[in-house]
This record gives sequence, structure tokens and C-alpha cells, in this order.
Amino acid sequence: MTAAAIPSSRERLGRLLELAAGGAEARAALLGDLADLLLDWPMDYAQAMRAPFEALLEKTAREADGPTRAHLAARLAGHEELPVALLNEFFLDAQDTARASILRRNEARDDAMPEPFRADAAHLVAAARTTMNGAFAETFAASLSLPADIARRVLRDGQAAAVACKGAGLDRAAYSAIALLTGTDPARLAEYDAIPQAGAERLTQFWRERS
Repeated sequence: MTAAAIPSSRERLGRLLELAAGGAEARAALLGDLADLLLDWPMDYAQAMRAPFEALLEKTAREADGPTRAHLAARLAGHEELPVALLNEFFLDAQDTARASILRRNEARDDAMPEPFRADAAHLVAAARTTMNGAFAETFAASLSLPADIARRVLRDGQAAAVACKGAGLDRAAYSAIALLTGTDPARLAEYDAIPQAGAERLTQFWRERS
């Protein structure tokens, strides 16, 4: 009996695209298959073919639930062969170890930095003090040029809020005021100092560009 032929990268991509159209259960299996493939890339597959598999993983992961994305973040975050833009996709669902790895990857990037973005700290602090019932999220999104859904998630997450504030040029005093006024646990305020500046700027820029 002859061994089954190993599918080419294009054939494999086609099969995985079929899974992507197969509903939630099929997409969950797809995420595992894609992670396995990217972390153990076959020697006979061209490196240039990684990009469409990475793009399919990113697109499919956006439709996954939080625990699934957190599990993927833990699997993928420490792998230097993966593009940092793919890892950034998982930051908001990742646990602390994976988040630290993702921030380090952003800090270590050697491509051109985005233009420095400076939000109006006084305006944000005043808005945090005077707006009620979650309305501050709209002001925060507009001031940092973030998509509204990202801004809401960031504000519910003390560390992510520290990343966004640092990435938008707010100093520690402004961040602390905003965090306390919006209900952040005071024990998490020290996280601002540990966040790398360039890493915060790049990750915040990624969120701005997220559609």
C-alpha cells in the first residue's frame, strides 16, 4: 500500500478554507489546525505561503470566544517566527505572561515607528470626572482615535488601559486620574511604569488601525 500523498500548501489552504465556512464547531477545529501548522511549518512548504495561513488564523480568531483566544495567545505568544501583528490580535484576551511577550515583541521591532500620537490629557481627565453611565468610552475612543468597541474593552481592562494611555502620550498622573475615575483597581496603577513605551505606542497604533 502506498503512503497517502502529502497535500501541497495550496491544497491544504483550500481544505482549511472549507473548514472556515463550516460553522462554529468547524472553525474551532480550524484554529487548532492552523496553530499546529504555523508552529510546525513543513519543510517542503515555501515560507512565502505562511502569509495566507496567518491571515486565515487572524480572521477566524476574531470570531472565536474569549477563552479560545486566550488559549491561542498562550500557545503563540512566545514564537518569534510569527508576525507581531498576528500576536497583537490576541492581546486583549491574553493572560499576563503572553501579554508581556507581545509587548516585548512590539518594543523590539526594528521597522519605522509611527508618528508620536498625543491625546489631550486635560480633556480626558475632565471627561472622566464629569461623564456618567459609561459615556466616557466615547470620549476616550475619539481622543485616542480608537474603534469604539476596542475603547470599551480597553477601559474595562486595567493593563490595556495603561497601554493605551501610555501609547497615546499620557503621563502617569493623567493615566492614574483616568483609571481611578473610571473604576480601575488601585492595585493595578503601578502597571503603567512597567509597560515599555515603544511597545505601548505600537500596540495602540495597531488598535487604531483595527477595523
